[in-house]
Amino acid sequence: MARTISKAKNHQSVKGFTVKDSGKRRDFGTGSVRDVRTGKGRFDLLPTRAIELLAMLFEAGADKYGSRNWELGQPLSVYIDSGIRHAFKHLGGARDERHDVAALWNFACLLETQSRISDGSLPEALNDLPKPIETKANV
Repeated sequence: MARTISKAKNHQSVKGFTVKDSGKRRDFGTGSVRDVRTGKGRFDLLPTRAIELLAMLFEAGADKYGSRNWELGQPLSVYIDSGIRHAFKHLGGARDERHDVAALWNFACLLETQSRISDGSLPEALNDLPKPIETKANV
């Protein structure tokens, strides 16, 4: 089991690689230490079977529309409409295609597209979602 110890923060660069440092360490009791993983995401907890199914749908989409077609940009409402439709088809028992995986695909692409709009790599015009309505409850 790892325990956390503190060290001074620094960034080291070696031949073009930057090693960021939080200033905290995990000590594994073997003499090995490593930076803490807090705030970096827990990739080891991702659902591997679901990710594999998602990758298979990305492959099928690449075969049909071309690799990375979705990355060229689609309005956010398209992902939401399609994602909800696929989720409801799955909920209703439709098994003519993997509606569960298609819903996941749409929401994953929604999140990525929102991020790309935020960082400026896709145009703000793709965010065609309604603006929040101000009410007394959310003001």
